[in-house]
Amino acid sequence: MKKTILAIFIISLFVIATKVQAQGIPLQVAPARQQITIDPGGEATVNVKFFNLGETPIIGFIKAADFIVDNKEGTPKIIDDPSQTSPRFSASTWLTLPYDQVTIAPNDRISFQVKIKVPANAKPGGRYAAVYFETAGAVPQPVTITNEAGASVTHRLASLIYIRVNGPISENAIITRLFSTSFHEYGPIDVETEILNRGDYHIRPKGVLTLTNMFGGMIDQAPLKEQNIFPDTARVFTNSLGKKWLIGRYKIDLKAAYGEHGGALSQYIYVWVFPWKVALIIVLSIIIVVLVGNNIYKKLLVKESQLEEEIIRERQEIEKLRDELRQRNG
Repeated sequence: MKKTILAIFIISLFVIATKVQAQGIPLQVAPARQQITIDPGGEATVNVKFFNLGETPIIGFIKAADFIVDNKEGTPKIIDDPSQTSPRFSASTWLTLPYDQVTIAPNDRISFQVKIKVPANAKPGGRYAAVYFETAGAVPQPVTITNEAGASVTHRLASLIYIRVNGPISENAIITRLFSTSFHEYGPIDVETEILNRGDYHIRPKGVLTLTNMFGGMIDQAPLKEQNIFPDTARVFTNSLGKKWLIGRYKIDLKAAYGEHGGALSQYIYVWVFPWKVALIIVLSIIIVVLVGNNIYKKLLVKESQLEEEIIRERQEIEKLRDELRQRNG
């Protein structure tokens, strides 16, 4: 009995904790991300809005921080400590906010301008910062930001700012991985592409994967999903090519373009597709048919031979009867 009560108590705590964790702050931000180009030594402003979609006021802080992308899925992560980010891409110290604490009334919004001042000695390229709302009482901790705009259920909600410092930049990207299993039993063929950005600014490659058969005929095409790849970061793209029934050797060819100066990427691999289980069943079926047919044929030959022997015996008996009749008549 005590064990049962204890189990129910533990389950109840788990359910309550799950519900509390699922309850979020009904906030929305616009825009979720924006890009701006500024000359070295120049200044500019961007607008940010936070919406309270709930029925109670929300008190919180408006803060600026750098963000980085340190994963192959392209998910940004806010970094509160500027010393933890690369000076090459940091921009949070360039941002000035009009206030640091606000209260958003129910079903209302706040709108403000963020001033950006670029140092005169700033090098051309990309700088990445975030302006975020953090509810009062929340414990600051590194958090990831969803890639899509929309309502948030976390204690932080950020608007990402991509700053392009004007001037000549380096654009350099490479395909670090174009992979598919070398042998497939069936299609479609899953393909994984990894592209690394070694340039000064984020890129958004546009590319197409083409599947051709051993005779050069095109079987299928699939575009790479257009996504940002931030500097010094790789991103993984997944695609599927072809239908279920494929057989033979196939070529998977990737061609893509990126950047302002038309950088090109190209790579290809070969794969084999052969439905060996189906082929084995067909071969075994043919062997069984051949064996059964051969057995039937042999039986027919034996039966035919027996019939021929019976006919020969009948003829011999007939000839014998004829001879007996001749002797009697003679």
